[in-house]
Order: sequence, then structure tokens, then C-alpha cells
Amino acid sequence: MIMEICSWHHHYPAGLSPSASYPREALWWLLADSARRFGTKTALVSHGRSWTYQESWDIALGVAAKIRSELRFGEPEPPRVVLVLPNCAPFLFCYHGALAAGAVVSAASIALTAEELAAQLKDAAPQLVITQSKRSAFVRDALKTVRVNGSVWAIEDMAFAPTSAAFEPIPVADPTQAVAVLQYTSGTTGSAKGAMMSHANLLSNALQNARWFGWGQDEINLSILPLYHTWGMCCCMNSTLAVGGTLVLHDNEQPFDPRAVFDAVRGHRATVLYGSATMFHRLLDVSAEHNACLATLRHIKAGAMLTQGNLKARWDERFPHAPLQQGYGLTEASPESHNNPPQRFKKGTVGVPIQDTECRIVDADDPAKMLPPGRPGEVLLRGPQVMLGYWHKPDATQAAFHDGWLKTGDIGVMDEDGYLTIVDRKKDLIKFRGYSVSANNVEECLLRHPAVKEVVVVGKRDEREGEIPTACIVLGPGMDASAEVGLRAHCECSLSPYERPREYVFIDVIPRNHVGKPLRRELREQINRGG
Repeated sequence: MIMEICSWHHHYPAGLSPSASYPREALWWLLADSARRFGTKTALVSHGRSWTYQESWDIALGVAAKIRSELRFGEPEPPRVVLVLPNCAPFLFCYHGALAAGAVVSAASIALTAEELAAQLKDAAPQLVITQSKRSAFVRDALKTVRVNGSVWAIEDMAFAPTSAAFEPIPVADPTQAVAVLQYTSGTTGSAKGAMMSHANLLSNALQNARWFGWGQDEINLSILPLYHTWGMCCCMNSTLAVGGTLVLHDNEQPFDPRAVFDAVRGHRATVLYGSATMFHRLLDVSAEHNACLATLRHIKAGAMLTQGNLKARWDERFPHAPLQQGYGLTEASPESHNNPPQRFKKGTVGVPIQDTECRIVDADDPAKMLPPGRPGEVLLRGPQVMLGYWHKPDATQAAFHDGWLKTGDIGVMDEDGYLTIVDRKKDLIKFRGYSVSANNVEECLLRHPAVKEVVVVGKRDEREGEIPTACIVLGPGMDASAEVGLRAHCECSLSPYERPREYVFIDVIPRNHVGKPLRRELREQINRGG
């Protein structure tokens, strides 16, 4: 690509050009090419076992052959394969195997409730779901609920061995237009939508991340982020494969244990650690006991939530050899669009647009009106990593773009140097522990409880957790604050653990504008003032 020189390009890491070339290949090519270049090098470590690049690619081809022989191909749309898996070696094998078979992959969080998983399966309509034995019945029930006739394979019943016969991976005619992954997101309106990520989207973003930080084949990436999350999938798994590094998968089925992370960093001599701000706060809590464990780390990055506070200052003071980096992205951008230059970090910002990425700030009510530096407005993005649109939702796709630019729904300010600061959210999403919580989804759940007359859910700023889901409730007649116990139980049945309100505030009236729309910002400000 050819990029016009912008103010932010002058702050790029040394030797990094504003524009770069990207292989015009299918996404599975990342693993295939690294198997060719680094065949006997360790590609993957998980649960006490390791696999070389050649072994990993051969196993992925075995999965591809099985998928190709048992699913229906040749229909107008390629078959979808949904992965409901924690961090484990089969995730990588099945992900790249399904792509090599010519299927579209979608990954679902293992924390989803039955209702949420059913909604995702209904939308994706997969021919196949791959999961663990202990989750098979749960998945089958979800498929049955939405009348999707998909097969369920348990990884314990799969061989994960190289194919006995040569299998040629299925080429992609146009990687810029062929869908590789359906990544589900709450999007800009709150309802779950499948972002259509092309092969080129994800391949380019994997390389953009690796090139920005100068990764090489000696990187050892300890993935504490879940691979089913877009950041873990692209910047932990695929970026590592792209440079021939080693991906170490950390168990994410157990509660987060900072001491276990320190032990894993030391044991594997990890050089890369990406995680949420909450994870890094917890690591700092026990860091005095493990100061020497991080000697090998070079690339540390916190994201997925607001990380202003004093997190970076605390981390950099404790580990000056491995300063904490901060950037910005969203599912619809594969996910990364911004990073702070490692040697030119600007406090309070999420950095500048990465290679081949453009950013502009526009009037929140008129995206055709560009705003000058220093003026807050909606953040718009354009680049090779920006999604094709939303799966089977043309209206939502049209609403998400303006003249070829992705409307992020975030309100930001860009300074004269091109550094971006996120100041608010146009969309009603709450960033809690790295998860995107749809306020609308939580509100709909609470409104089904007889004690609730009206409700608005907002995020309460918290240095550790990002934003705490807080329910502002007007109770029905005859109800009082004792209803909170029942409300918590009600939410446990319908919402994922990360979606459930952590705090309940009972109010007499919800402030509204002249047309009756709730004034969320006013409520949010009251909550954050402690009012």
C-alpha cells in the first residue's frame, strides 16, 4: 500500500515505514509458511507438551482433511465451524485446519450462557461445532434450542495426528473479500453481530502488530489472553506464528492466578506478555515476590479497557526494562489500529495509527464534518485490517461505515502529532476486565424481573477493572432495596459472569431528554462522582 505522509508517521519506531506490503494469501498461509521456514522449531507449548511448526501444520492438515470429507462444501456460502474451546493446542490445530479446508471459523467464549451461545449459533448456523467432551451436551442443547442441525465434535475424540494422505489446503481467490472468521461482537448498537473478517484483514493485522514492536523468531509469547478473543487470536496466536516465534498457552479455565503467570514467564523465559489492565494490576500486587521472574520480557502491553490511572507508572517503576505499552483497537479492526511508539510513549493516549492505517475525528452527529486537532469527536478508521461488514446484517453494516471509513462509536481527541486519546463512548458498551458488556443486553434482562420498573446500566470507572457494570434502577410499587438479592439471582441465570452488574443503585427517577431518551452520560457522571 502507498500512504500519504501524516504527522504521526514522524513518531514511528525507528526504521518502520508508514506503509508495507502484505502477502496476498489465505490466513492459513501464516502457519504453512512458517512450517516451511522454521520446520523443526517449537511453535506451540500447551499443558506440558510441545509441537514444532511442521508438526503443527501437518496436524492442521489432518483436521482439514477430516472437515473437508465430512462437511458440505460447494454451497453459496462456505460452511461455518465454531470453536468453543479454552486455550489449548487443539484450538490452533482446528482454527487453521478449518481455514485450510475452506471453511469459515468462529470462536465462542467458554463463558457464554446457554442463551448467549444459542444466539451466536443461530446467527452463524454452523455445520460443525468443536468443543470439549464436558461441554458437548451444553453445545448440543444450544443447537437444538435454535434448530441448527450442526454436528458436535469433542477434541478428546479427535486424533490430532498428521494426515496419512497428502491434503492440499484450499486456496482463496481474493483474500481481501473472502471471509475467514466471524468474530462476534456487541458492535455499535449492543446486539451481538458477527464481524466478517477477511483473510487479508487478519493476516495484515498480525503483521502490523509484529512489525510495530519488531518481533522476531526468538519471541516466546505467553498467551494469558483467551484465543477465542480477537486480541488473543490475532496478536498472540497469529502474530507469533507469522514471525516463527513460540506460542505458550496459559490455562484460562482456572481463575486468574498472578503467581502462576510469574512462574510461567520464568519457566518458559517468555519475551511477550499481553493482557488486560486488571491482569497487570493483579500481577503488580504480588510482584515484590517475583521481581526476577520478568527478566526475559521485552514486550508488555495492556489493553481492552481504559488504562490511564497510574498502572503504567507503577509497572514501569517496578520493571523498567519492560515498560508497559498501551494501544487501541476493536473487534471490527482485527483488532489493532493504534499503538504507542515504544520509545515515544505519550501519557494518557492510546498512541498513533499503525502502518497503513488512517484515523480521523469527525462530528459525532455528522461524520462528513472533520474536526481539527484538539476537538473531541467520533473516531473513524480506515485500513487493511478493517472488517468487510456484519454477517447477514446489511443495515448494520451500512450504519457502521461512512464513505468507506469505519465508525468506531468511540469519542476521541487527536493532538497535533496524531496521538489519540479516547474520552468517551458513543456506544453504550462497558469495558469490564477486558470484556465488552452490552448495557442494552443487561437492561433487557433486568426489565424481565417484576421488581424493576426502569433501568439504565452504566460503567463506573475503576482503576483495576476498567468499568464496573452498575445498574441504576427505579423499582416498581411496593419494592425496596431488599430486591437486590433477587435481582442478583435473576442475572446469574441469564447473563455471563462478566456481564452481571456488580453494583445496584436505586433511584427515584431516570433523567431523560426532551424526547424521553435516558441521559446515560448524566447518570454515568453521577455514579462516578459518587452521587
